Amino acid sequence: MKTITKLFLCLLIAVVINPAATRAQQADSVRRLIDTLLQFGKEHSLYSSQVDWKKVSDSVRLEAANAATIKAALPAIQTFYRLIGDRHGFITYNNKYYGWRGNNKPLDKATHAALIKKMKDGYRLKKQMLEKGYGYLLVPDNNPTHRGAVTEIARQIRDSLAALNPEKLKGLVIDLRLNPGGDMYAMIGGLSNLFEPGKLGSFIYPGTKAEENWNVNSINGVDKVYSGPDTPCTINRRGKALYRLKVAVLTGPYTCSSGEALAISFKGRGNTRFIGENTGGYTTSNVSFQFTNEIGVFVASAVEADRLGRAYPDHVQPDDELTGGDDFDNLNNDLKVRAALQWLKHK
Repeated sequence: MKTITKLFLCLLIAVVINPAATRAQQADSVRRLIDTLLQFGKEHSLYSSQVDWKKVSDSVRLEAANAATIKAALPAIQTFYRLIGDRHGFITYNNKYYGWRGNNKPLDKATHAALIKKMKDGYRLKKQMLEKGYGYLLVPDNNPTHRGAVTEIARQIRDSLAALNPEKLKGLVIDLRLNPGGDMYAMIGGLSNLFEPGKLGSFIYPGTKAEENWNVNSINGVDKVYSGPDTPCTINRRGKALYRLKVAVLTGPYTCSSGEALAISFKGRGNTRFIGENTGGYTTSNVSFQFTNEIGVFVASAVEADRLGRAYPDHVQPDDELTGGDDFDNLNNDLKVRAALQWLKHK
């Protein structure tokens, strides 16, 4: 009996530490991921009808042919996103993002020195009175990681806006220059006082011609943000409606993804002007699935449009374009803030 037990343990150890078996399993995982990615992209990609899928499939499979691990296959996966033209899609692997960022050129270090430094050093939600009658609210990106986090983020934004006593303001600056994304519904919910009830924007799916609106509504002092049939954010309102308040929205190259969706929500709003630079160009929504616990797959599936139906396939363009001149430590010297104040004061 002891001999049989020893033999079984030896066989078990041999299987567990057999390098060939481990490599085969990893290679099989690579093949399954590539197969799944190609099929998922073909079915859901925003660009599916424009893609030569045979060419994409052949190219990606050839590049991944000798990849024995997921890590070794990452260049082929990035090639997949490049060939279908998806700048917003990516996979997550071991808590890192892998995709294709298009032909983005690095920002000019001299022109955007203050912006680059602030992104590196860190920032947070910020409220400030610029001068009597004119407020400033910097809305940064966010990362809701637990149940109830969306509402918490919305409350923080709502309370910061309320602290400016907006009912007595003549104008408000909403700064999205340090907003590369997160949860759009939390941000919309926090600023819901600024929006009249109704449609703020939509996701348009070219393949099916389907359209999914995102909306805001207010009933008995409770603001709700809708996306299709879902209600991703519900928040109690503080203060009165601010539908007519003049608002200047500041944008820049780091305004991306959900930051751009928030910007689009202001398009078509009365008494609103966009000042700054083109946004980052991630104005699509992603559809995703979890391939394994370590790997998530995301593919751009719809383009965003404003309340008037105008689509933004590339970026959000400001009304008044001003490049550089950022000064987050001294807003009185900030070129874009100064331009915003000039517009807000103009009757």
